Amino acid sequence: MGVIVKCILTGLMQLLFITIGRRIHMKVQNLAKSFLVAVLLVSTLFVTNGFPSYTYPNRPISIVWGWGPGGGGDQSIRALSRASEKVLSQPIINENKAGAAGVMGINYVCNSKPDGYILGATSPSVYIIQPHIRKTPYDPFKDIVDICTYAAFNFGLSVRADAPWNTFEEVIEYARKNPGKFRYGNAGTGTSQHICMERIALKEGIKWTQIPFKSGAEPVMAILGGHVDGCIQEASVVVPHIKAGKMKLLLSFSPKRWTKVPEVRSILEIKGYDFHVISPLIICGPRGLPEHIRQKLEDSFKKASRDPTFREALDQLSLEGDFMTGKEYSVLWRSKYDEMGEVLKTLGLVEQ
Repeated sequence: MGVIVKCILTGLMQLLFITIGRRIHMKVQNLAKSFLVAVLLVSTLFVTNGFPSYTYPNRPISIVWGWGPGGGGDQSIRALSRASEKVLSQPIINENKAGAAGVMGINYVCNSKPDGYILGATSPSVYIIQPHIRKTPYDPFKDIVDICTYAAFNFGLSVRADAPWNTFEEVIEYARKNPGKFRYGNAGTGTSQHICMERIALKEGIKWTQIPFKSGAEPVMAILGGHVDGCIQEASVVVPHIKAGKMKLLLSFSPKRWTKVPEVRSILEIKGYDFHVISPLIICGPRGLPEHIRQKLEDSFKKASRDPTFREALDQLSLEGDFMTGKEYSVLWRSKYDEMGEVLKTLGLVEQ
């Protein structure tokens, strides 16, 4: 009898342990499932809010040009934006924030959220000139992330077709005999073309008067209206008027002659001149832009820069195709920074 009771008790104990074990196992499974669901939910939240890189870009991107509309730079970034929309599969909105030779536009970008949805399109002036001649609200070494360059300006000295000067040397001679009377327009104080003109004046021992504007198109309208004597502006806004017989180019400020006006010399062809306008067009972002987003943008803009429609736009704008990676451009402008500072000191343009 004792043996039977003992067996029954043993069986009941085994059944109890099995039942408890099964319940514990089910609870562990349920906990594991709940944990997995929680992990997936949190990951989804991070993808859509905390880490946009997983789906970037998932909404429109804005590119801010730091000058007014109508110039070659403005038209070029709009053309690149249209080509880039095909690559990034998102609309690109182009904005103009003109003022202070590009400083207002780049400062807006530097103060934007570094998520890849607000980018800047600008020129070397905001890197190597403006920080020397005034206290800028940004530090080019810390606050700007270089993405790439996509083209380069061709700048030059132009006058009206009926102007009395037919060569660069004739303008120099006029300025020497009439200090301050030759008035030239450009896209703002401290731009590369302004610095080039002042370096010429220093070298030749002459004086002329700068008339700054907010965009590349305005100086051309001023010269056609007889409000200024000459303009230092890019080929895109000048060539159509040269072809129409309303203006004439006297000198290219680029390292080589303009493709559309090949008969006119480059400044480097004149004996004793060893400087020219540094003119790449740059796309950048604010400090903190994640490297994988920066790299995706660089790759996308590089692909877009090969688009036949964009290449045709560059040709129509008389711009050079000049793609550089962000790292290549960073090396270039940093190597020119101190040198430009010394030039600006010599010209008396450095803020005291």
